[in-house]
Amino acid sequence: MEIRHATRDGCVIVAFTGSIDLASVAQVQRSLRKHLSDQPAAVICDLAGVRSLDPVFATVFATVANHPASRWPTTNLLLCAAQPQVAELLNRVQPPHLLQLYATVEEALERVVVRPSQLCDELRLAPIPTAAVAARAFVREVCRSWQLAAPEGATLVERAVLVANELVTNAVVHARTELWLRLELRADRLFIAVRDGNRRMLRTVAPDPEAEGGRGLWLVEQLALAWGVRPHPTGGKVVWCALTL
Repeated sequence: MEIRHATRDGCVIVAFTGSIDLASVAQVQRSLRKHLSDQPAAVICDLAGVRSLDPVFATVFATVANHPASRWPTTNLLLCAAQPQVAELLNRVQPPHLLQLYATVEEALERVVVRPSQLCDELRLAPIPTAAVAARAFVREVCRSWQLAAPEGATLVERAVLVANELVTNAVVHARTELWLRLELRADRLFIAVRDGNRRMLRTVAPDPEAEGGRGLWLVEQLALAWGVRPHPTGGKVVWCALTL
């Protein structure tokens, strides 16, 4: 496997030549994790030179995209220019709305730079009852500054405020550590993530209609395109979700 990389418009373009199989998959993972850890605007995988893809390792790109090396979950890994048989296999094994496959490198670059390459903001919060109030105000202000609060974007902003409120409240109640709320806009996805210092992973449970609480993650799941939880490299975890513009 030959791997070459170049930088363009704030993005790293990684070109692969050869076969992705047992002998090369670890090399592919190491290369992509290294570039993701640098947090460029995007890492674009040029697959034009990939002659074959072992079905056993077809999830390698989705696995890397969800690796803690990226520190914050964003769709900054894009695939492009795959041969038909490789493209068909990739589309079968990974959600195309989260890890999209583009026809050319140029198309992938255009997708990244629809908006400025880095639209992100972060708020540090203490684990106190008023944290959710600060989080809601922060989300509204950031959405306004990113021009997402126009009349046609009102529904998105309300969803973002509600989701951030639930994620922060959940962290205050269950993690009880200092936390960070991060918003990141990439192409047509708004990512909202909360990092805390508690390593305990979370999961959704069906809400009890008689209970006063316990609906936070269930509500996030209903409103978001996708959501997840992952360990953070410096400790603790990140709970994130993606909203569609």
